[in-house]
Amino acid sequence: MDRKNLLKAGRRNSLNVSSRSLNASRNLAETSNYALENFGTSLPVAVIELIASAERKTECSVTLSKDGWAWFVCGRQLVIWKFSKSTSVSSAMTPSRKSLAVSSPKCHELTLPPSDLAHKSDLVAVFSSEPDSVPSCIAVSPEGTVRYWDSVAHENFFVEINADLQGQECDTLSEAMPLGCLVATTTASILLLTPRTTDGRPNIQCRNFKTPQGLLGSISRRMSSLIFGSISTHQSMETRLVKLLSQRKDRNTLEVQILCSQTLQYWQVGETERLLYQCDIDKWARESLVAHVWSRSNAIHQLRVWVLDAQVHKSELVLLIAASNPNLSSQIQYALAALPLQTSSPPTGFNSFCVLKFATDMSERSDSSSLETPPPPQCRFVLVGSTAYLYSDKWILCVPSNEPLEEPDRLEVRAPNERFLGAGVFNQRPVFFSTRHGVLVLQPSSGGPNDSQSFIDESIMEHSHIMAETLDPAQMESTSSKLKMAFFNFCRKNVYETQTLLEDLFSSPTSKGQIDSLLDRMVVELSQKIIDDYPASDPRWTDSVPAGHESTFTTVSLLVLHQLEDKVKAHDLFLTFLRNMSIWGDLTAIGDRRGAKSSAFVLMEHAEKLRSALALRALHTPGSTLIDTAIRRVLQERAVEQTNDKLTQQDHFYRHISALGDFFPCFVDVVCETVASMGGSPSDKVKPISNAANFIVAMTNAARDYRARNIDLLEQCENSFETLPWIAAPGPRSVRSSIVRLLHLLVEEGVANADDAGLRSNLWSQAANLADILLDALKLYLDSCEENSSVFAQARQEVQSERGAILDLFLKGREFDRAALLAEKYVDFGALLTVCDETMNEDKLNIYIDKLGDSGFTEFACKWYMQRNQREKLLRLRRPEVSTFLENHPDILWVDQSENELYLDAARTLTNLASMEKDLYSRKRTLLSLAKLHLVTEEKLGPDPEVVQAEMEIVEAELALLMHQEQLPAMVLQAYDLDPNTMRVFTASELIEMYICDENVLANELDFKKALDLLNFLENPDERESRRLRIWAKAILRDAWTQFDTDNVLQSISGTIFFKIIEFSLGTGEDLADLLPNPEEILQEPQLSELAGNDVFQFLLKAVYEHVNSLMEATR
Repeated sequence: MDRKNLLKAGRRNSLNVSSRSLNASRNLAETSNYALENFGTSLPVAVIELIASAERKTECSVTLSKDGWAWFVCGRQLVIWKFSKSTSVSSAMTPSRKSLAVSSPKCHELTLPPSDLAHKSDLVAVFSSEPDSVPSCIAVSPEGTVRYWDSVAHENFFVEINADLQGQECDTLSEAMPLGCLVATTTASILLLTPRTTDGRPNIQCRNFKTPQGLLGSISRRMSSLIFGSISTHQSMETRLVKLLSQRKDRNTLEVQILCSQTLQYWQVGETERLLYQCDIDKWARESLVAHVWSRSNAIHQLRVWVLDAQVHKSELVLLIAASNPNLSSQIQYALAALPLQTSSPPTGFNSFCVLKFATDMSERSDSSSLETPPPPQCRFVLVGSTAYLYSDKWILCVPSNEPLEEPDRLEVRAPNERFLGAGVFNQRPVFFSTRHGVLVLQPSSGGPNDSQSFIDESIMEHSHIMAETLDPAQMESTSSKLKMAFFNFCRKNVYETQTLLEDLFSSPTSKGQIDSLLDRMVVELSQKIIDDYPASDPRWTDSVPAGHESTFTTVSLLVLHQLEDKVKAHDLFLTFLRNMSIWGDLTAIGDRRGAKSSAFVLMEHAEKLRSALALRALHTPGSTLIDTAIRRVLQERAVEQTNDKLTQQDHFYRHISALGDFFPCFVDVVCETVASMGGSPSDKVKPISNAANFIVAMTNAARDYRARNIDLLEQCENSFETLPWIAAPGPRSVRSSIVRLLHLLVEEGVANADDAGLRSNLWSQAANLADILLDALKLYLDSCEENSSVFAQARQEVQSERGAILDLFLKGREFDRAALLAEKYVDFGALLTVCDETMNEDKLNIYIDKLGDSGFTEFACKWYMQRNQREKLLRLRRPEVSTFLENHPDILWVDQSENELYLDAARTLTNLASMEKDLYSRKRTLLSLAKLHLVTEEKLGPDPEVVQAEMEIVEAELALLMHQEQLPAMVLQAYDLDPNTMRVFTASELIEMYICDENVLANELDFKKALDLLNFLENPDERESRRLRIWAKAILRDAWTQFDTDNVLQSISGTIFFKIIEFSLGTGEDLADLLPNPEEILQEPQLSELAGNDVFQFLLKAVYEHVNSLMEATR
């Protein structure tokens, strides 16, 4: 905003118009500068009837939206209609007389939720996804009942929910789609209402902002009391909502300002909400009023101050303030104040403050005659271009900025019972709603100020004689000259000529809609000419301007700072020209070395560089050696020939804005060299490093703030191309690499050599600002890449690598708070976990899990702890999400289950782990033992013993098998080179072979019996039978049967392993029918082929079986 102009209150005669004059003239009220005219469609009959039938005490209100929708609220009745269907450029700039008489519009009548308090239009929002579609509507009752119509065409089809306000009263509803609608209560609590469609059915979700305790109440009251002493009870105790404002920062983020009677809150809202800061505007207002109106030291304690309204204009918040000093006068003074809107840090005061040449009298207010502490004056304002329009229910006050006027224009309507019920801005024109005439538009009269041009083009129009030279027909042959002429005609309000030229230029279908089209190339070329233009009025440039150069006359100033300001205004107007003439939406892309770049993004970069250069120039004071040296080096690298002694290096540098990025590497080079060459105390190096950081932060922050405020412009045109901001472009001599180098210099030389804690903190703060700016640009680039594409994968890896390196500086410097803020903002889960781990802050970790769980943080944290073998920290979280993750990690899942007293589940997990364990016998035994322990515990506590018993049988069987391995003879272990502590898990078949192997020289009947017992662990019947025969055959081969004395048969066979196995089995009560095979089966075993034909062996074998049968008979 042009603060010097906007906040000049002029003096201009007011005009009172009677009801008769209103009916007699198309201009319902008129001054020499402004005319109040009928606008758009006539009032719907439903609205006329409601106005006519409303009782005097019935509150009626109207909202006029920028999209041309109006909604009227009276009692529980809500009427919605389109008050204008014209959105063309010409109508936006100069509405024609034909638009003043149109047919009666179709309206939609809805019923608001029941309420004991009065409904108002401020608690209704009407919005649509497409310009010509039937809109949706959200309405909220003062008590918090939310009613949502997906289509206002269907009155009876709505969704209704009840917001839990805990007794608070809703005051304002602000549309902020696509995120939803913001609702503010009278005590400044905020809710976000988000319309959704689930399974084809509309619904609405409600989310409460988590406001820090005491933020709006006790702190501000204590501070006010401390600073100002005792203030009136009404003002010191009341927290009154004044205004709720929001702007889109990007596709998924809002910046929200909550203005209260004494404070301003600045929020950032996306998937979560974050309070950036709060500041005390009451203090600044009182100090400014004392300085400008009541210049007495004690007046500050006597003032009644009201903040009445606020509007956002570019990078400022413009406040309407009223004040009175009842000890001196009953007059109420009014003022406009401009407050900078910035996200990096709270403002420190007003940018400007101006008292209007306008006052009202307290005695005229019927609402305050009986009150000791009267309510705020009923006055609000709308802001269009550079003009503020104050209004009450009876008058409109125009505060223009295009010329120094003595008194503002005032228009009053004094017809009986006529009131202004609302106001808004449509197509860059202020519109008002009158109970008598409906929607009215306030137009500049012939010769009056034209605020739709705003202050931007006024500076250009001051030099129209220079432009006239440019419009020489001889220069009209080139297409670039035609586009420039169209632009100049637009500045002169020659709409017809502008449209004719544009139609002639871009009538061919091939002139737009594709990469490097004629339209894209010409627009980008003219934009660059504007920002790189030579000063037209500076005679020193006469010999330095290249031959054939066509000036765009964007600047006619002589001072470098003013030249930059002129270029900013001209470039802003050029963007306005593109949007208003419907060119902006037709832009596609231009080719560059990385592929294709959105043309709109290139234009935004030009605007960003202008703001960045302006920020640098504002800091470039005489004696700025670092900047001077860097500029000199830039010009050397560009090989700029300074043949003209009259032009300074600054003249050359600040003229060539498109190449501003060259400054950053040269500047950082100079800083590094300066620091390296400094002698004396190491602490002396800190100052130049800190100064350098301030310069870079100011430049890059100016660019980022502009991009954030205008991000919606990129969404209005083709945006399928990757958008890599110039601040984040890679390269050894890029802005990005320069910022990274400066970050390292700040930490490694600045912080390391700072001998004061406060100075170190300031350096870290500068480093955080730099990191924030660079990471924000990298995030914008990554967000613009199409997911699941090779470009996205490469960009993500590049961004993650850069982000990790930057955050690592803060982590190594143990600046955990700053690292956490950056990591949370730019979604670096690893850095967040490192912060929690290093600070041993489990509470913060749980907060992140709650806040970022839906973004994959929990799974990332689990993997992070697993990779670092910090399983105990993972288990300490005791979160359901962790248990879900651990389902794929059973080796620690059982611990989590055990700690949660899920003993049966833990036992099953341990049993499964044991069944999969093949590498280590001791580990399997431990797992099974733990499983048995959990089953025993479950058996004591659990309600289902049968299930537990079934699981116990499985575990016992596995343990029994392991017992056989544990009892392997020492000579077998030695023969197979096995260590009992490290040996692997053997199968039952392998154990059988090890028990009966030849290496088990001392094997006895017990070893062979264990081998036979192992047959129970074989599942395959064929294998089980073959193993059984093999075991008996191996037992037979242990003795020399052919050498036995056949005369003493019983003595001979009783000493064999074969017989001892049978005898041992009989002694243990086993059934030999299942254990001992038939002699015929044994004789067929291949291992006994040599013995099978020996008569002695056959005799002795049969003798064994006969003796065994007699023994079995004897035991029966």
